[in-house]
Amino acid sequence: MLVRGWLRRSGSKWALIAANAAVLSGCAGNGEGLDRNGRPTDGGPAPLEATFESIQENVFTPICTQCHIGAQAPVGLRLDAESSYAMLVNTPSGEVPGLRRVQPGNPDSSYLIQKLQGTAAVGARMPLNNPALPQSTIDIIRQWIANGAQRAAPAGVAGKPTLRSVAPIDDEIVSAAPHEILLEASTELDLTRLTTDNISLIRSGDDGHFDDGNEVIVPVLNLDVRSTQPSVVAVLVAPELAVADRYRLVVRGTGAAPVMDLAGQILDGNRDGSAGDDYVMQFEVEGVR
Repeated sequence: MLVRGWLRRSGSKWALIAANAAVLSGCAGNGEGLDRNGRPTDGGPAPLEATFESIQENVFTPICTQCHIGAQAPVGLRLDAESSYAMLVNTPSGEVPGLRRVQPGNPDSSYLIQKLQGTAAVGARMPLNNPALPQSTIDIIRQWIANGAQRAAPAGVAGKPTLRSVAPIDDEIVSAAPHEILLEASTELDLTRLTTDNISLIRSGDDGHFDDGNEVIVPVLNLDVRSTQPSVVAVLVAPELAVADRYRLVVRGTGAAPVMDLAGQILDGNRDGSAGDDYVMQFEVEGVR
């Protein structure tokens, strides 16, 4: 009753703010249900901030994944939470390969910003067939990029380093041959131990099997380190990948020079908690054989 009477007398926006604060303190006086900034934890996304996690929660997931998700995502760009960072930061644009989708420290040269602002040389403004993002939202994304396009370090990564394929994902069937295979580690890898010598790509030989002697080695041309902490690495492959077939990628956690992280832990390729296993993933390029 005291709050209502004071609101009637004041009529100002500050009175409303104070009243809301009073209600919150009455409902959660011990801090339960609030985040460290005093905001309710169950009231939807927190206000947009210039961090990757906030941009993912407020922009990429609710808006961009209406189109940019799954195997048929436009220009192969997936913006779901599992894929977006690896597919954006330091990754060449599919439409203008001379530009990075996100170039840390340089929002003006980042193709993502050009597409959001409608200044890109190719294609339409994003989000396609929807209202443009507010300039205030674009400005926050610009600030994140200008600040270095960082993301929060993984919380409590335990055990040995592991790998996962971001694109193509394991066992995916793709309609067009990828020119690279994008891998993300759980920690920062020792890049002196991650070389084309301990990565191999094999084509099944048109039968979908890898144990009958007719397999074909597809050359791995180079590795492009996109980011660290944890490491994101693109495996650049030769044009032979264009053949419609099933493929197997192997990153060695065994042998004389296994892949390891900066802490000296050897790759846990099969994610069983023990070091010293190869990472193996497969995918298929569909088409008429």
